[in-house]
Amino acid sequence: MRSLVVSSVLSFFLIPFNVGAHSFDERYDLPIPLEFFLMGSAMILGLSFLLILISTQYWSYFDRWKGQYTFAFSRSPLLGWLIYFLRAISLLLLVLVIAAGYFGPQNPLMNLAPTFIWINWWVGFSLCISLVGNFWPLLNPWSALFDCLHKALQHFGLKRRFPTFTVPAKVGIYPATFFLLMWGWMEVVYPIAFVPQKIATLALIWTIVSMLGMAVLGKSVWIKQFDFFSICFNLLGEFGILGFQAQSSMVTVRLPGRGILLSGDHYHTSKGLTAFIIAMLIIVLFDGIHGSGAWPFFQEALNIIGLDATLGNGYLEGTIGLISLWLSFFGVYYFACWVSHQIVPTVSIGQIMQRFSRPLIPIAIAYLFAHNFSSLFTQGQSIIFLISDPFGLGWNLIGGAQFRPVIGLIDVSQIWYLAVCSIVLGHVIALVLTHAYAMRITSSAKYATLMTIPQTIFMILLTMMSLIILAEPLTSSEFSLLNMWLSK
Repeated sequence: MRSLVVSSVLSFFLIPFNVGAHSFDERYDLPIPLEFFLMGSAMILGLSFLLILISTQYWSYFDRWKGQYTFAFSRSPLLGWLIYFLRAISLLLLVLVIAAGYFGPQNPLMNLAPTFIWINWWVGFSLCISLVGNFWPLLNPWSALFDCLHKALQHFGLKRRFPTFTVPAKVGIYPATFFLLMWGWMEVVYPIAFVPQKIATLALIWTIVSMLGMAVLGKSVWIKQFDFFSICFNLLGEFGILGFQAQSSMVTVRLPGRGILLSGDHYHTSKGLTAFIIAMLIIVLFDGIHGSGAWPFFQEALNIIGLDATLGNGYLEGTIGLISLWLSFFGVYYFACWVSHQIVPTVSIGQIMQRFSRPLIPIAIAYLFAHNFSSLFTQGQSIIFLISDPFGLGWNLIGGAQFRPVIGLIDVSQIWYLAVCSIVLGHVIALVLTHAYAMRITSSAKYATLMTIPQTIFMILLTMMSLIILAEPLTSSEFSLLNMWLSK
């Protein structure tokens, strides 16, 4: 039974998906066989689809219900100074992280740069934005630095000398997708990405590239089409309970996920959005795939087709693996949308792909939480003593130099159940949002339901695959899927 489940899910995605999740240092005996978790999660999604089908007659009321409360705030001088203070702190942190990478201890665990960038900022800040809303524009240090440089040039009477370029609309956010995949590549494939001096160099290079990009293309164009951090945080923030509208001085309090529907109503969808969101999904999974016991099978597959997996110190195989994973997800998603198009031929495949891609955001958040929250709870505590003494000189800036992480705040069984719940809940929310978008694409409740059947199957397979990925490094050998797979 388990062999059938595992083989059907893995073969669907072309690549062996056994992954080592983060910070699972102990093994855990599941209280029931893994296939029961797989079947249970599939049944939950199936029942959710049936509930959506039964309640179709009420969806028009749900769509008209705003599910939010909007209020205005006054632009007082105090608020302006607060924003300047936050931007200054953010810029100071950027400078401190780069300086600590170069001049602090070169032990990655004792240096501020790797822990802050990979754990507290990329994971912790992303999850915070997912819950609260996108407040990144208030803290973007590269935007603040560019504004400071621009005002300084104006103050000294220096005019802009950079040639300006117009980016064609068809470019969309494909450049940001490339940068996002490069970011995932550096995190996993590049073996010295956690070396303090190297990560500081990467941060410095991105700072220079951002300044040149804003100068040549314009600040707004760079942030909306090239700055993958801003685009990623903006998409994650659509799930949050707060929506910020700086130009109209409005703040919206809304239900989690409601912003994803509102964004589809009020904002133009850039070309390449689907590719970018799928990249958000796979870079979390690729981290574990690259270091798992299944990776040698991928290397063997490369050797069979004539590619030496040892070339380039593993860079070649890692690059091919990352791109293959992204293309596999994209291909399966395209196929699901193609089937939906066959059901409702009046709606183009491109429109279906664009509309149904935003509901994948809750799944990306669920993956980020399930695979990284244990690292955030343990290693993330190190920020207290690292920021107190960023250069290892015996400082105690915030009084936490003697603090050390408290291990055991959460045990492995709690990790498993929280991860399972987050993955299943993320897919259920995505399914609800997909149906809401389908009701907007076609006025027929029947066709809207039929359109979402391929997406439902896609999400069921994703859920089962995610649990298999999570279970392989977490569970004991009795329930180890990799060992079972190898024994066949």
